[in-house]
Amino acid sequence: MQPPVAQRRNWAKVLAIGKVNVMKAYRIVEWGKPAEFVDVPVPSPGPGEVLLRMRGAGLCRSDLDIMGSTPGSAPYAEVLNPGFTLGHENAGEVEFCGAGVHDLQPGDRVAVHNMHHCGNCEFCHHGHEQSCTAFARGAIGITRGVGIDGGLAEFMVVPRRELVPLGALDPVRVAPLTDAGVTSYRAVKASLDRLYPGSTALVIGIGGLGAYAIQFLKLLSPATVFAVDRAPDRLADAGRYGADHCLLSDATTREAIMDLSGGRGADVIIDLVGSDATLALAAAVSRPHGRIVLVGLEGGTLKVGWGRIATTCEFTISLGSTLSDLQETCRLAADDRLLIEYESFSLDDIETAFHRLREGQLRGRAVITFP
Repeated sequence: MQPPVAQRRNWAKVLAIGKVNVMKAYRIVEWGKPAEFVDVPVPSPGPGEVLLRMRGAGLCRSDLDIMGSTPGSAPYAEVLNPGFTLGHENAGEVEFCGAGVHDLQPGDRVAVHNMHHCGNCEFCHHGHEQSCTAFARGAIGITRGVGIDGGLAEFMVVPRRELVPLGALDPVRVAPLTDAGVTSYRAVKASLDRLYPGSTALVIGIGGLGAYAIQFLKLLSPATVFAVDRAPDRLADAGRYGADHCLLSDATTREAIMDLSGGRGADVIIDLVGSDATLALAAAVSRPHGRIVLVGLEGGTLKVGWGRIATTCEFTISLGSTLSDLQETCRLAADDRLLIEYESFSLDDIETAFHRLREGQLRGRAVITFP
């Protein structure tokens, strides 16, 4: 039920007297310049919206891409206006409910779906919120932390339809699942029809997304899972996440995959890098009636045609996730079936966190936590 009128008035009163009307936010102020802390007003939820007190905000390599954008550059600066708070992996607690929100209470823990959607377009009606036409801008979609205010601030406003209640789950632990987790889940789930006893799956790139892709493949399919990366320490992690074969990326990788798979190659390849080299590897080990799923954003290209990719193998680009993906991923976390690794940092230490992310020095994801 909705918070009582007296409580709603109390929130308005607190804002009015200036006790919590300003907060510190980490924002893109101008393209081509570093992100910076700015004092901004605490947002107020409208009808159907919820004000969240942030608990955990995960950091992502796409944040580095956004911060490194120059004026007019693709894919972010050419379609988005600067002047927004970063942070698209978000989880927190309900602080206040706007009019019409009756099923949440202050203190309830929630995860935020990272794909902003209208709920009214053709794709939303069919459960493809990640392709919502209302917020599509070129190759990306406007969402929290990408064009509109995200979670790297004490408070954030979110439409109720984009929240997933967490029950007793820790929002800090869940934060990495809201992008890294569900993006990998979508890529795996969409390919389960190709994975059957005796099949093989290949994950290229064992970073924040690869850790989850391996786990979802082992949880949801009977496939033998191969993991490929350039870094030996990441391959060691891949083994902990459940990969059956962990291979260093070099000139012999294709031969090793074909040998270990008995000449089969891979029925499903999930490329979380997206470079020319990784796409070439994907094509080289593809199987007929298989599927190559591109998630990585390195901008590589793949020549397709007779003899370049296995006949009848499909190639698809996987963007984001659906709301049901987040619900299902959170259920797996609630059942303690996921290994979720992260390092926590305060908001004041965000520059250190981004530096370690940029240098590849993190174990798992970086999560900004709030007192």
